[in-house]
Amino acid sequence: MYLAIDTSSDFAGLSLTENGLIMAELSWRCGSNHTVELLPHLDILLKQSSIAIQELKGIIIAIGPGSFNGLRVGLGTAKGLAFSLGIPIVGVNTLEAAAYQHAECGLPVCAIFKAGKCDAASASYQQTDQGWQCLVPCRLTTIEQICASTRGKTVFCGEPTIPMLEQIRNTLGTEAVIPSMAGLLRRPGFLAELGGKWLADAEYDDPATLQPFYLRPPHISPPKSKGSGANVQPEVCRATGVIWDMDGTIVDTASKHYDAWKTVFSRRGVAFSRADFTKSFGLRNDDIIREILGPGARPEEISSISTEKTELFREAVRREGVNPMPGAIELLTALHAIGVPMAVASSAPVCNIETFIKMLSIGPFISAVASGEEVTRGKPAPDIFMLAARKLNIEPACCAVIEDAVGGISAAAGAGMRSIGVAANHTKKNLELADIVVDSLAELSANDVINLVHGKLSKSK
Repeated sequence: MYLAIDTSSDFAGLSLTENGLIMAELSWRCGSNHTVELLPHLDILLKQSSIAIQELKGIIIAIGPGSFNGLRVGLGTAKGLAFSLGIPIVGVNTLEAAAYQHAECGLPVCAIFKAGKCDAASASYQQTDQGWQCLVPCRLTTIEQICASTRGKTVFCGEPTIPMLEQIRNTLGTEAVIPSMAGLLRRPGFLAELGGKWLADAEYDDPATLQPFYLRPPHISPPKSKGSGANVQPEVCRATGVIWDMDGTIVDTASKHYDAWKTVFSRRGVAFSRADFTKSFGLRNDDIIREILGPGARPEEISSISTEKTELFREAVRREGVNPMPGAIELLTALHAIGVPMAVASSAPVCNIETFIKMLSIGPFISAVASGEEVTRGKPAPDIFMLAARKLNIEPACCAVIEDAVGGISAAAGAGMRSIGVAANHTKKNLELADIVVDSLAELSANDVINLVHGKLSKSK
């Protein structure tokens, strides 16, 4: 039995589900009275369903964007239940839950919440053959910008105001599909269904670190010293994620990878040049092999070459060891010191990633690992970075990617994330898609990374 809680706005909701079925659902307009109304309504829901609270097996909580007070009350209640009952918890973006309510329409779905006098919080999703996809990550924007970027018939939902809806209708005409007022109301059952899938797949969040998601973090003061993280607010740090590539960004392995690839292809009479290596650096093994051998490469051949190359590379690592890239350990340490959640997202196999984390003694800094083995599409597709953000429970728009490969920078852009290009294996010009490019991570402070994510650091730094 899963319990879903949504206190993102003045329209609150609770739902109980079991094995994918909605057992009970309760929605009400509570205004700003979340503190005094949430627990009494939960008690009513449980009693009407004849469910004891000890029967709950998981908690699903809407984490925002939304009301500051409402989100705090809802998340505090959810964490308390998870801790006391010893059950898992998963946080779901409120805009995603609102959009998911209309997933079966087959159209792009744009969820909108009012966010201040003129702004709107918005994100777009669509159900495709590949599953539930994020088209546009959460952002602060305006209705004018939303309409200008809309291409084709789109469903608009969430909690847009009446003037917002009128503006959308007047601008987009028949391209705007707007449900009835009853259809616009968020149903907690859809939040439960979406979060329930994640719980069923054991994609849990850590109740100790799960935080509300706000699109307007507190103001960040200018840094006082390089690398110290001075003057950065803790709330901002927890709402900011940093996703690291591994090879060529944290650890210096380029020469070992090149030697392994050159050997494995040479054994098969296939040339592999330095230019081939530079072009393919950062991609998954299978994608590199197809690029070299062509589309006619057989699956068993790809698998054999990949396995052989991996063993050659690991043998070199065991024999020679590895060194960190300049400035990497210092930046990891500084970001960790101010509470920034960090993940590694690498095309490499999980065992390689974990080996390097252990060899460099950076385990305490890394909260999550995403490997190319876990996604269908490798870089330059954004999938691996979206997975890493999910594992960190940080919105993509609030993440910075640190990469040294062209494909990785493209993947970060596709994920809607800020990026820092490290010109270790490519020229600065080749990495110009990145928000900023440095010769070495020693040039960056923790504050530089935070300020980049929140729009306070220019491309020229």
